[in-house]
Amino acid sequence: MNTIASIPDTHEHRLCVKHLYGNFKKRHAGEHLKEAMWKAAKCTTMIKFNKAMDDLKKLNEAAWKEMSEHAPGTWSRAGFSTYTCCDLEVNNMCDAFNSAIVDLREQAIISLVDGLKIYITNRIVRLRDYMLRYNGEICPMINKLLDKCKKEAEGWSPTWSGDRGYARFTVYNGTDSYAVNLGENSCACKKWDLTSIPCPHGISCIWYNHKNPDDYVTHWYRLVHLLSKHLVFV
Repeated sequence: MNTIASIPDTHEHRLCVKHLYGNFKKRHAGEHLKEAMWKAAKCTTMIKFNKAMDDLKKLNEAAWKEMSEHAPGTWSRAGFSTYTCCDLEVNNMCDAFNSAIVDLREQAIISLVDGLKIYITNRIVRLRDYMLRYNGEICPMINKLLDKCKKEAEGWSPTWSGDRGYARFTVYNGTDSYAVNLGENSCACKKWDLTSIPCPHGISCIWYNHKNPDDYVTHWYRLVHLLSKHLVFV
């Protein structure tokens, strides 16, 4: 970790919160502390992150001090860069890969490399076959996330700010409100900015303009991009 941390600030370095909590709970056990820590990790704005950290401090000051030693940008969505279009705070993909090749790691180097090639090739072929039969423009998991956001958007009421491009809005739900800019694919909640998938607040504004939220999903998550750039043969 120290080697990666020495890389210039232009390269984002995130910690896996799952592993971070694994060490955290050895010194600060308890369901309430677990919930408080994960709440801070999942916050998408610094205002909510600071509030979550204050709640953690009230529960256990030593636990708060330990987590404060880590920069928010390494473990909380509130501090993540929006450049990567990814809000993951765990490395489950790495864990799954390591689990799949556990037997190969005991092999000699040539056998290891050949085994990795076979595994990766079979995985690409299997996923490519599935995606070729998939009926949709947006990748399946992303489509599920978008459908969830569409359901949550029904509770928000957009108010147009009067700009000529019909891009700037403020959305309301009771006493809660967020500023949305459709022209920049951005929302004050930062969820849209982090993932490049329209958040519920943004979707309510898109519907106000009688447009389709699917059209606002980044090209990174579209079937045509996946097939042409990622699911290529080894």
